[in-house]
Amino acid sequence: MTEKPFDFVADLTKKELIELDACIGCNECLTWCPVQDVTRDPGISPPVRIHAYKEFIEQTQSLKGKIFAGKTPGPEVLQKFQDALWKCVLCGSCGEVCTAGIDLKKLWWSIRRKIAESELGCPEMLKKGPVQNYDKFRSPFPFALTHRYKIWLPDDIEIADKADIGYYEGCGCAWDAPQMAEGAVRLLSAVGPFTMLDPEQSWCCGFPQVTGGGDWSIMAELSNHMVNGILDKGIKRLVISCPMCQDIMNYLWPYFYGDELPFETLTITELLVEWVEDGKLKFTKRIEETVTYHDPCAMARPLLGKPITNAPRKLLKAVPGINLVDMERHGTLSRCCGGSAGMRAINSDISANIAKELVIEAERTGADTILTNCPVCFLNLAIRSHAMPNPVVEEWKKHQSSLKVNDITQYLAALL
Repeated sequence: MTEKPFDFVADLTKKELIELDACIGCNECLTWCPVQDVTRDPGISPPVRIHAYKEFIEQTQSLKGKIFAGKTPGPEVLQKFQDALWKCVLCGSCGEVCTAGIDLKKLWWSIRRKIAESELGCPEMLKKGPVQNYDKFRSPFPFALTHRYKIWLPDDIEIADKADIGYYEGCGCAWDAPQMAEGAVRLLSAVGPFTMLDPEQSWCCGFPQVTGGGDWSIMAELSNHMVNGILDKGIKRLVISCPMCQDIMNYLWPYFYGDELPFETLTITELLVEWVEDGKLKFTKRIEETVTYHDPCAMARPLLGKPITNAPRKLLKAVPGINLVDMERHGTLSRCCGGSAGMRAINSDISANIAKELVIEAERTGADTILTNCPVCFLNLAIRSHAMPNPVVEEWKKHQSSLKVNDITQYLAALL
């Protein structure tokens, strides 16, 4: 009996199947791709990946494939495709400039899901990292959730038992960029009461597992747990430090929850701008400094909704003395930091080189400080730690620059 080939079509939407045929090979995406900037390897480019995946479908699901008993591509072919697919930071730049209008960011998410479901699975380092950690800790990090707030939550910050406004820092802030979470709660507490989930109830949003590992199997349990926990706290507006968390909440949680989210999600900068415009929040300290702002990919090119690029800039302009200058690539065409989607773990050399390109562009503005609003951006630009040290990473760690790196909420909290 002939073994049934792997189904490369299942769970792809009709729109995604049409988009696989829409690529015209114009290569405009290569001009904007941060990976192409540093590798110059068209063999791992978006058009090549699309063509390869179409070949998989043709070989296994087409009429010709069925007539001639098509087989699943061999391990070497799949491994080569996996390597190319995970040499992508899922920044969405390719989709932003695609002349055929393909929503490539969503397409790469879906194709990673299919490869992860195949016999090959996701890259081994991710299987042993965020995917395995989630099973044990409900977080991509190997730490008990009971310790989550002990790292960063100041003793002088009061958390209400229930409140209309809730705060979710995200696992990346909790474990890798606690400065961001501390800055956020100091700004929130300056205006009014807010609440948070109890630490052991504050699970990961699912972003690292879905985008890095391609594992969507966790999302139903996770989404229902988190939505119910947020409702139990009386939260009507969930304020989030990590833009990737908000991205996945808006894009996937409603689907797996089975309904629209019964609360609003917004990034911390969106709420702070509201408060500044309403006169509830004022920055009293003056700072004579030139700053540039880096738009995180999940805010500049979200999966759903409008780009969030104006709110951070309005906040900075509300600070006395600040001179805000933009980089050549900013807003919806901002350059990626190179840190997301498993890149820092399995392709740390590419990640480090992408980050360096961003810093060089920021230096050209003449700014004293580069600010961002994403734990992965902050980590890749400021901390510069990677799961797979190599000569490129070591060089990046030692990169000398007069440019300071900071998170926007930590920066603003010091100016109250």
